[in-house]
Amino acid sequence: MNNDNQATTSSTHAVVIGGSVAGLMTARVLADFFSTVTVIERDILPDKPAFRRGAPQARHGHALLVRGQQVMEDLFPGLTEFLLENGTLELNMGNDIAFHMNGKRMQPFRSTINPIACSRALMEYGLYNQLRKNPRVQIRQQCAVEKILTNSERTRVMGVQFRDRGQSNATREQLRADLVVDASGRGSDMPKWLEEHGYTPPNEITVDAKGGYASRIYRRRSFGPDWKMIYSMAEAPHQPRGGLIVPLEAAGGENSQDGDRWMVSLIGMNGDHPPTDEAGFNQFARSLPISEIYDLICNAEPLGEPYGFQRASNRLREYDKLPRYLEGLLAIGDSVYALNPVYGQGMTVAALGVKALQEVLQTHQKRHELSSVRGVAQEFQKKLARVIAGPWQLATGQDTRWPIVAAEHNPSFMDKLMQRYFDNVIQTLVDDPVVAESFFHVQNMLKEPTTLFHLKIMWRVWQHRRQQEPDQYEPSVNLNFPALSD
Repeated sequence: MNNDNQATTSSTHAVVIGGSVAGLMTARVLADFFSTVTVIERDILPDKPAFRRGAPQARHGHALLVRGQQVMEDLFPGLTEFLLENGTLELNMGNDIAFHMNGKRMQPFRSTINPIACSRALMEYGLYNQLRKNPRVQIRQQCAVEKILTNSERTRVMGVQFRDRGQSNATREQLRADLVVDASGRGSDMPKWLEEHGYTPPNEITVDAKGGYASRIYRRRSFGPDWKMIYSMAEAPHQPRGGLIVPLEAAGGENSQDGDRWMVSLIGMNGDHPPTDEAGFNQFARSLPISEIYDLICNAEPLGEPYGFQRASNRLREYDKLPRYLEGLLAIGDSVYALNPVYGQGMTVAALGVKALQEVLQTHQKRHELSSVRGVAQEFQKKLARVIAGPWQLATGQDTRWPIVAAEHNPSFMDKLMQRYFDNVIQTLVDDPVVAESFFHVQNMLKEPTTLFHLKIMWRVWQHRRQQEPDQYEPSVNLNFPALSD
């Protein structure tokens, strides 16, 4: 990133609540606009890649989509090189990832898309290790924000009050700030803080398909004969079980004695959660439509116990629709939206949200010095809502099809039409590299979802459906898409 957006005064200060992936990226952007940025984090951030207690989801398979990687590299130049030097692998979407649907593997092909695979712990450490070297950034660890401070009129934020969690009798400290960004995640207290100061909290929408995960790490001695990663997809509404094998870097980096590793994550939707005892974990893997995951865990050395996680609901807080805003107080990341992690969108959507914040601050800086942030809260929350809209629709559109959720929702005819079409896209990409490549561009947020409605793609999807079930089609059928009807 260039340094054209340096702070315009010598005394501006921003506070970021939470040292999550979203919080670390947010601090990096704010450091280009404010003279000092303070990150307040509940955990102790590790001096080497390690799982944190405050990020339980990190112990499961993660995906960094290509668009997310591009944004992170822009914010943290050299991050990709750092990850690759520490054992991260680049995977070709078509040749290296064995994608299965209903037990059938996607036809291998050479894709133009090459995401990277690494642990969440290494990703977080790469961000943190670079951020802590920034002279404008201070990180207060093992501290908890208890409330926000406002002016006497309660119209703008003036800072935060926090305490040291490492001391039982710690005194409360107050930290003044021109801007406060809440990146504290699913457990955010921002709705409560707004209400305490006389503001209407955001409306909250939850779509919970009762997803659950169990993951275990194994020693990796070699790759499969023709894959580096496997994904067996859970499919609504009748196949709630899925799983994936993701290659991880060595636990201590490339010179570690632990060797390279596999992350095996089992997925259970609709309340059908994988067990975390060894026998139950293995039996769940054996029940999947493909045998490769079970075969691997039977023949690989485990490097720990299975670890469970069940906080996988979709939750959206509509900060963009508040009747009025407390100036200088923003929410970002999982504090606003929390997406079912099975779709692998979380870190990339966080990156796009931070990029939206950067754009809002750039525009605001042209009009005002950042000692005044009037209007930033409303402008940012509305811009963030536009970033979230597509990923939210994708996650909830799929999750509302599970029986445990479907009874609570009444999808429109158009929603049903879209669901049916995307089902057909998924079924087609298994056999058609052209459709697969277009889908992967959309999945990695490199192209808009409308790409999948290009006439060339729709024709191939319809042709595939016709070949699979020819007796459903009349010889004179045309392009008004009978494949989408029930």
